[in-house]
Amino acid sequence: MAMATGVFALSLTAIPVTYLLNALLENREEGEVLAVGYGMLASVALMSYLIVRLSRGSQKVSDPFFYVFAVFAFTSVVDIVLAMELDGIIDNFMASYLKEGEPYLNTAHGTMINYWDGSGHYCMYLMMVTAIVWGQSYREVGLYWAGSILNSMIVFMPGNVSGKYGSNVKGSYFLNVPYVLFPVLVAIKCVRQSPQTDVESRDVVAAHKKSIWKRPLDLFFVLFLFCAILISFLRMAVALKSPASIAVYYLNNVEPYFQDPVLYPMIQALVYWFYFVPYFVCAIYGFFKPGCTWMSDWALLSAGASAQGQFSHIGASLHSRTPYIYRVPSDGLSAFWLINMALLLVPQLIAWRCLTWPEFFEAKPSERRDGKASLEQQKDK
Repeated sequence: MAMATGVFALSLTAIPVTYLLNALLENREEGEVLAVGYGMLASVALMSYLIVRLSRGSQKVSDPFFYVFAVFAFTSVVDIVLAMELDGIIDNFMASYLKEGEPYLNTAHGTMINYWDGSGHYCMYLMMVTAIVWGQSYREVGLYWAGSILNSMIVFMPGNVSGKYGSNVKGSYFLNVPYVLFPVLVAIKCVRQSPQTDVESRDVVAAHKKSIWKRPLDLFFVLFLFCAILISFLRMAVALKSPASIAVYYLNNVEPYFQDPVLYPMIQALVYWFYFVPYFVCAIYGFFKPGCTWMSDWALLSAGASAQGQFSHIGASLHSRTPYIYRVPSDGLSAFWLINMALLLVPQLIAWRCLTWPEFFEAKPSERRDGKASLEQQKDK
């Protein structure tokens, strides 16, 4: 069996496993739930190792993150099962875990992050596993995934201990620790890898000579980033219950979800202000200043974070598990969709632009030659 196919098949075993564990975990102590959770992760890691050992052919896996992605693919299927149970599509698969393990998942936000993990993240895991097996780079997918899951954890973990479920946090909370640690390690690895580019020097020189006024798409992105900074400031003020009239109007007529006592929307708004906005400012600079080689990497991280954050925020704002008074009012639907879809889609376009036409963000030919020379000198030493 091919290794990638084996990981896919292993991930699907999560469906019967969750059904069996549902009966096993009923009325268990929280320490036992935590032990079973980590035991299941270790078992999946062992099974993925056996898949590699028993695979046909001489090619073997040298990247240790293969096993991480295999385990996370399994838990992604667990999460889609969780999401479907929360929405009443299936029953008696994860009810015990939702009660004894992570009760804060019984929220609109918990439902939406499980849907995203069971769909978006799941596809990324299979793509990265396949790339490793084929000996190809998963650099771009890895950065996108790292941005996505880190945004999820930055909102999810503080929200669990500070929202209305904060007094009911149990040991299973610490099952989320690997989802903070490994994305950071993957992001560091991907950033350190040199991107594969075949840009001609003359194209780089020509692109550097073009001002922002001769690059209408980049000008649009700059205008969007300015607007995104203003919107992020407004939503931060709304989340912190500013008495300013515009903040009160926005809260009451566009996004009352910011009042939800689960606090996930408030934390997401703060993440936008303290993490996204500094990136927006740097990206504006990068669109004006040629040779900012970091633009592509940070655009991918931002696009992943935006996709996950906006998917969860939009879905939770409209979900039936959100109390009716906190859902989007009919009069504010147009503004709600315009703002949130722009924050979702435009970062994807920025990442696409940076990867498709990277000439403007490449270093000057002289700097590239100097960099190669210094690397060769280091290798000689």
